Amino acid sequence: MYDDALEVRHAAESLLYRYATCLDDGPLEHWPRCFTDAGQYRLIPRENLVQNVPVALMHCTSRAQLDECVTTLLRAHATVPYACRHLYTNVQVETPRGGRAAIRANYAVYHTVEEGEVDLLSMGRLEARVLLEPTPLFERMDVIYEMCRLSGLKVYPL
Repeated sequence: MYDDALEVRHAAESLLYRYATCLDDGPLEHWPRCFTDAGQYRLIPRENLVQNVPVALMHCTSRAQLDECVTTLLRAHATVPYACRHLYTNVQVETPRGGRAAIRANYAVYHTVEEGEVDLLSMGRLEARVLLEPTPLFERMDVIYEMCRLSGLKVYPL
């Protein structure tokens, strides 16, 4: 199905943008659907990655754990008190091997509070592996943040 590099790029970018839409506009319950059943998600401080410290702020090793994370956030009435917008730049998609493609991109997440102020919530890069068939889904997503301001004690996926 994905014989052409342009088709692979389009499929991978479409998945990335669907992922962002789930986080920005919801419903948040759809966010785990961007991952395979064994999909992994890590939210990692850049310093930990550079120093090879195996600690992530958030680490889920399956879609079931991602679902649990969302359920916990919603149960705690942890609605994000602002509107978020994910922006991606320098999106690079590697040529697929074995039905998989790799994505690397820089990101920035901005949020707007009720008063209309806009702030940078987080910035960094993401590295992901996408299973292309039958439907493109993330097998692994590492969000490596250089800066992150989370409100309160809750950890939200970025």
